[in-house]
Amino acid sequence: MRKARRWLAVGAAAAVAVTGLAASPAQAVPISPDPSTPTVVFRPAEHRIRTMLDDRVTTARFGTSFTGAVVDAATGRVVWTRNGTTGLMPASTTKLVTATAALRVFDASHRFVTTVKRGPWSDQVILVGSGDPSFSSAQVAALAATTASAMKASGRTTVRVYADDYLFPAPSLATGWKSSYVPADTTWLRALVVDGRQNADTSIDAARLFAAELTANGLTVAKVGRGRAAVDAPVLATSAGATVGQIVTPMLLDSDNEHAEALHRLVSIRTGHGNTWEQAQAAQTAVLTTERLSATALHDGSGLSRSGRLSGLQLARIMANAFEPGNTTRLSLLRSEKGLPVSGRTGTLKASIGRFTTTESTCAVGRVHAKTGTLSDAVALAGWTVGGDGQVKTFAFVVNGKDASLSLKQGLDMLAATVTGCY
Repeated sequence: MRKARRWLAVGAAAAVAVTGLAASPAQAVPISPDPSTPTVVFRPAEHRIRTMLDDRVTTARFGTSFTGAVVDAATGRVVWTRNGTTGLMPASTTKLVTATAALRVFDASHRFVTTVKRGPWSDQVILVGSGDPSFSSAQVAALAATTASAMKASGRTTVRVYADDYLFPAPSLATGWKSSYVPADTTWLRALVVDGRQNADTSIDAARLFAAELTANGLTVAKVGRGRAAVDAPVLATSAGATVGQIVTPMLLDSDNEHAEALHRLVSIRTGHGNTWEQAQAAQTAVLTTERLSATALHDGSGLSRSGRLSGLQLARIMANAFEPGNTTRLSLLRSEKGLPVSGRTGTLKASIGRFTTTESTCAVGRVHAKTGTLSDAVALAGWTVGGDGQVKTFAFVVNGKDASLSLKQGLDMLAATVTGCY
């Protein structure tokens, strides 16, 4: 079993207990807005975060649809919130949920295995998709070489090739997806795709590439089509792809939608929920519940859905969950230097695309680790940093109803810089 959650009750004792820091009058600022509630003791750095964010989160800059929160990762204590329980479109910060689920269910070292099986007729070879979004042309070549050797050994030089992508159901739009999202923002989700190639039918594309490699290995391919392999059919070749950790990394750094949706569906299948959108949603909820987390409403793994809703507090707590003592191994990628985009340096927070380049945020270059989120009228930033008190703070800021302009994104960079204490 996981270690019991060590987040402490909100109160003076909570702040005193954090990493052994004493809460003397010179070190802490008591805040008790309501005499009927316990006094909450904030460190000076936290008090500054509260004051600065209160001043800087303005309607003029962020509009009226805003949710935000800052949480002390060591205790789970809420440092600051504005409309913290209001669920808004989270866009690609949804991928933090997908990453949490994939790393929790599979572990970062797990690899998905693509196989080639023999069909019911001796000249049939079936490429069976595992849903692996990292499946590569190098793997196709290796599978073909092994398969060709096996077929020649059995006296077969002419074969029929089939793609088995039945691990996933026929592609469809998720709840809240615009029809334009395919192919503009993602491909149809299928269990076979090579090198992330953008094709209307990635499974048949994979079968054709496999057939071409078989031809290069001396076989004649008489047919390419779609077909299902029997569960107990003889296996001719296998190939393991990248690790889950290696799949999660580009999903977070570059906001890869295909990786996200594949992992979303694979988690559902692995946990026994099934392979449909609705079943994947149920699996997503179940994993969050296991982690004692919640989501207002989610319908996919990528965050493309316009029906998805997460609040600032939900996102900040999802991020803080990675720092839980019981999660130091499985969710360590979310805390690593390579796990999330780094302010002004990597992924979707690179300076070359305008992130952390203003006078308000350049002081935080290299100090913020966060997932971005962007839809046409939604911008979000959720992640972690080390505050002025030397303690990890997780945060989330989400804006809806405004054009997703660079200036709006830079406004969220400014709020993240505020959490570090450098601005």
